[in-house]
Amino acid sequence: MVPGGLDQAIILHCRPYRESSLFVDVLTRDHGRLRLLSRGARRGRHPLSRILRPFNRIRLSWTERGELPVLTLAESLGSGAELRGSAMYCGFYLCELLICLQPLHDPHPGLYALCEATLARLESTDDVERTLRRFEIAFLEEIGYGLRLEEDVEGQAIQSDRRYAYDPEHGASETTAASVGGCQGATLLALRRGLLEDDIQLREAKHLLRSVLAHHLNGRTLKSRELFKPLSGRINHES
Repeated sequence: MVPGGLDQAIILHCRPYRESSLFVDVLTRDHGRLRLLSRGARRGRHPLSRILRPFNRIRLSWTERGELPVLTLAESLGSGAELRGSAMYCGFYLCELLICLQPLHDPHPGLYALCEATLARLESTDDVERTLRRFEIAFLEEIGYGLRLEEDVEGQAIQSDRRYAYDPEHGASETTAASVGGCQGATLLALRRGLLEDDIQLREAKHLLRSVLAHHLNGRTLKSRELFKPLSGRINHES
C-alpha cells in the first residue's frame, strides 16, 4: 500500500492548527504512526468534527504534498472505545506513550493490534492497573526495548524468593532484601507470565516499569500523568 491508499487507524491525539484545521496523530495498521494535517476540520459543521477524536477507529487516506502529509479521507469504523473516568486517563497515557516512543512512518502491525486490544479492555474492565502493566510490557517488547525477565545479568534464572534491582540497559541483578527499591523475583516472573497476583506485585511492577519507561523517554515528562493527580486518592494510580 502506498500513501493515498486506504488504511485503518486509531486516533491518538488532535490539536488545533491555525483557525480551522487540526494536526492529527494516528497509529495506522500498515504505515505506523503518522501526523497528518486535516484542513478545515474545526469548522462548525465539518463532517470530520465528530470523527477525529482520540480512541476512534477510522479508515483513512492521505497525500504526501510537501513536508506535511494531508488527510484526504476519514471514515468511521464504528464507535471507538468509550472510555470514562480512570479508563479515559489511561487511554490518554497509552496514546502519549505511542507518540513519544514510536517513530513516525515505522510500520508495526503488532503495535496496532496491541493498542486496539488494550483500548477495548480499558472499556470493559475496572482493573486498569493490570491492563496498563500488560500493555507496557508488550509495548516495550514491540518497540525493541523488551525486558529480560527470565534470567539475571549473570545468566542465572530469576528466583522468585530473591530480590533484584533492574537496570533498563542490562537487566536484573540480585540485591539484598534491605535495599531500597528493586523488586521480588516473583514480580519479574509474574510480569513475564502477564499474571500479577497481589498488591505487592502490582506496586513493584508499576515502579519498575515507570523507571524503565523514564529511561527510554530520556527525561521527557508525560502530560497525561498530570491528569491522574486529581484522581490519585480514588484510584491510587499515576499511570
